[in-house]
Amino acid sequence: MTSQKLMFFGFCSVFTVIILFCVLAGGYTSFWRSKNRIEGSKSLLTDACQKRLDLVPDLIEITPKNNPQNPLQQIDQTAQKAAKILPHVISQHTPLEKALIKDFEISQLQLTTQLKEVFIQWAASLDKKQSEQFSDIKNQFYSAQNNLFVAGQRYNDEVNYFNIRKEAFWTSFIAKLFGFNKLNYINISTDLFLPAKVTFAKNSS
Repeated sequence: MTSQKLMFFGFCSVFTVIILFCVLAGGYTSFWRSKNRIEGSKSLLTDACQKRLDLVPDLIEITPKNNPQNPLQQIDQTAQKAAKILPHVISQHTPLEKALIKDFEISQLQLTTQLKEVFIQWAASLDKKQSEQFSDIKNQFYSAQNNLFVAGQRYNDEVNYFNIRKEAFWTSFIAKLFGFNKLNYINISTDLFLPAKVTFAKNSS
């Protein structure tokens, strides 16, 4: 009888260890995948930013240059600044630093604001050929803006998911056990990238 009890307790112990191992391994894998999804969503976001920057030279090419209030130089300078910051965002594989996120947001917001000014104020000053070119490039910027909106939302969703699981009762234990609790991911501002129809509306700020 004693031998049967020992066998039973031994089986229970082995079973418990297996279950615990599976839970810990599953928890680790889940956090690792979540971390990778954040990196993947960051790549989508930076790719969308780069595609928008790539459109700036085409816009500058067709925008009238004989107007003293022409914002071309300002847009070019802002785009160059954003282009310098973006590689740092791309290359940083650990959670983005708060200061870097701030610089990234400022440069992207300045570019968006200046693009809106061009779209609203300069469309009427173009000749027919320029107007057709402007319409085409504007549509490309609108598409880029919508892609930025989707990518920004996805990045924030993945960051929120990771941070919530990091603080939850049971999963916080796994996070501490494997060091995921030390990863402090920060959201980008929710109003940094909005849909094009909102961003470039005349009455939007």
